[in-house]
Amino acid sequence: MGGVQASLLFGTIHAVVLSIVLRRRSRNVRANRYLSNLLAALAVVMLHGSFAVGGILAAHPHLIGFSAWVPFLLGPLLFLYVREMTAIEPVEQPSAWRHFVAAAVYVVLLIVTFYLRSPAYKLQVLDGRGGIPWFVTASEAVLVVHGISYVIAALVLLRRHRPHVQALYSNVSAVSLRWLLVLVALSGVVWGAALLLFGVRISGHTGDLSGPILEIVPLGSTAVIFVIGYFQLGQSEIFIGQQSIAQPMPAPPPAPVTEPVAAPLVPPPTTPPSPPEASPYQKARLPEADADDLEARIKAAMLESRLYLRAGLTLAELAEAVAATSHEVSQVLSVRLKRNFYGFVNEHRVEHVKTVLATGERADQSVLEIALEAGFQSKSTFNSAFRKATGVTPREYRQSRRRDATG
Repeated sequence: MGGVQASLLFGTIHAVVLSIVLRRRSRNVRANRYLSNLLAALAVVMLHGSFAVGGILAAHPHLIGFSAWVPFLLGPLLFLYVREMTAIEPVEQPSAWRHFVAAAVYVVLLIVTFYLRSPAYKLQVLDGRGGIPWFVTASEAVLVVHGISYVIAALVLLRRHRPHVQALYSNVSAVSLRWLLVLVALSGVVWGAALLLFGVRISGHTGDLSGPILEIVPLGSTAVIFVIGYFQLGQSEIFIGQQSIAQPMPAPPPAPVTEPVAAPLVPPPTTPPSPPEASPYQKARLPEADADDLEARIKAAMLESRLYLRAGLTLAELAEAVAATSHEVSQVLSVRLKRNFYGFVNEHRVEHVKTVLATGERADQSVLEIALEAGFQSKSTFNSAFRKATGVTPREYRQSRRRDATG
């Protein structure tokens, strides 16, 4: 058994096990359903590849192409998983059936053009004798475009995700989905390799290049499986349990019922142009006095109660502490303080660290220990926030305070 075949078999077994585990998990149920199906689809593709490399397809030609339609599921399932993980209101997601139309159409095409053909014809297609059938070339072109399009769509969703979590969380390391960005990027590499392989095939230059490219696809698929296995199983739910910062406008009261009155015979007035749509905060803006009071309560919660010391502080928890809704707190932060929740809380944490470092009373403690005490959960997040606020690193700041104290 060669290295590629062993990699494919190992990836297949790993995918099946992870698919079963994800089906049994109680967190991220809707998202994990898509991810479990994605793993099952990858298992089928890799099993077919293992059969091809091991010569099983040549010995049993009726198995040739049994997974040909499955790659049309990979892009949609990855996109739908990302959509569920990044959705603020998952229950409102549109139906997913239309994403699988391409796979259903291709199954029908395969039945008509390939599955009912003789074993000799299938072997001829497998060996490439007599040229590549038109439907194979056409389907490969559509598949590559289809897969790359879904990777791009998933990347767009992930790009929009970070501002959403920063509006709700003070620490985003557990909900940033960076591992999912790696997963989508790996999928992009696999689809890029498939595009390169397709270009090599239709150009007729399949000599020295096809082998390495063919190995990229199964090895890349195996890498995708490992990324899912080591990161997704510990992924927490992101927006579940968090109050939405969106607040719909209340419905206007019903108009009073009056007797119909004959309208005068005059031309109707010209309808003025509609004003530009207001932002969500403009539609439900707090009265100025209420906003002043809430701003004072928010600042007191930070400066007096020091809520920022809670490492997992969320917008919902701050809203509860100041007796307001998440929407109202987010409105005050955005409109009056020009901050999102993430930046607002971490600014107070940085000030806490600066104060401790300036006093010089805890010289025996590391900067990281002080940062963790202030509510930060990772060194990288702390360093980034501190440098953004001060323009220097924490170590440089501490050294400068020491020089000032001794100078």
